[in-house]
Amino acid sequence: MTKYETTVVEIGEMAKKFFGQKIMVLFNKREMPLEMKDISVMHSGGELAEDIKVGDKLYLGNREYMVCAVGEKANGNLRLMGHVCLKFDGKPTPEMPGDIHLRGDEPLTIELGEKIIIQSPQ
Repeated sequence: MTKYETTVVEIGEMAKKFFGQKIMVLFNKREMPLEMKDISVMHSGGELAEDIKVGDKLYLGNREYMVCAVGEKANGNLRLMGHVCLKFDGKPTPEMPGDIHLRGDEPLTIELGEKIIIQSPQ
């Protein structure tokens, strides 16, 4: 089941520098605070059909990652502002309340027009 789907519409100038630190900051373009523009990957927005949980799959284009940890505010922030901080470090416990930690072998990258999709494992 697809829980969330959106399309990348803009990438801030500094956003790709965070990729080297295995971090991606997502914001719905309509809800993004101006001071976050340079570091964010902005998307078209989507409806979170069901809370994201450990074991779900996140796709950046055709690259697949497994959800390892979900911060207590991540689902609420995604619903409210399309905002979440993705950390591709495989940690089993969230560092911050708005983080989603992921595990995968693919290099961290995203391009304009690519889809971001989150699905339950079934």
